[in-house]
Amino acid sequence: MAYKLLTFNNPKILKGEKINGDYISAIMHLRPINTRICPYQDIAGCKTACLNTAGRGGIFKKGETSNRIQDARQRRTELFLTDNETFMEILLDEIRRFSNYCYKKDKEPAIRLNGTSDIQWEHIKYKDKTVFEHYPNIQFYDYTKIPTRKVSDIDNYHLTWSYSEASDKYAKWYDKIAYNIAVVFNGAFPIYFKGREVVDGDESDLRFLDRQNVVVGLKAKGKAKKDMSGFVIHLEGI
Repeated sequence: MAYKLLTFNNPKILKGEKINGDYISAIMHLRPINTRICPYQDIAGCKTACLNTAGRGGIFKKGETSNRIQDARQRRTELFLTDNETFMEILLDEIRRFSNYCYKKDKEPAIRLNGTSDIQWEHIKYKDKTVFEHYPNIQFYDYTKIPTRKVSDIDNYHLTWSYSEASDKYAKWYDKIAYNIAVVFNGAFPIYFKGREVVDGDESDLRFLDRQNVVVGLKAKGKAKKDMSGFVIHLEGI
């Protein structure tokens, strides 16, 4: 079976490339089927509102529970879980080919490995190296729900922590997080949220270009529009 792990036609990353023409972005979508793929999906309340069902990934024919996009994500996820060595071989080769494509166009590659997952890539090694060590000159970036991840020593990996009020225990991490924080709002963005300036995260996906110590505002999408778990923040009077 042939696998294709990286994609390049996500509307948000294409929009970001128009704003900042120095980069071409690639993203990998897995299917968040369990806590090995998304460890905090229950405590952070994002399971039912996951971006996995946003856009074309959430369009199903009548009577069906999957589609072509979800089937592809499922195949990638099963390969990651059952044959990680082969998965990493394919991933590293795709990154090599993608970066060569970017350089030929005189652009810089930027790669988001957790499009619909929250895997701690800093702990996954292939031939004794992480993906960041295999490609130290490529910029990687992700959102994460895992508040304890420490990647400050990885120069080419940028994380944005994703906030939720689904549980008090999780929400209390807000004041402890040193890097930028993403917040999903159901409505217009406030100017400030809990002491941090809010910037529009829907304008571009290139989070590593954001100023430090800001909240990255994101509009609720897909099933998240109806979320009342605390994952989506509802503000009165905005």
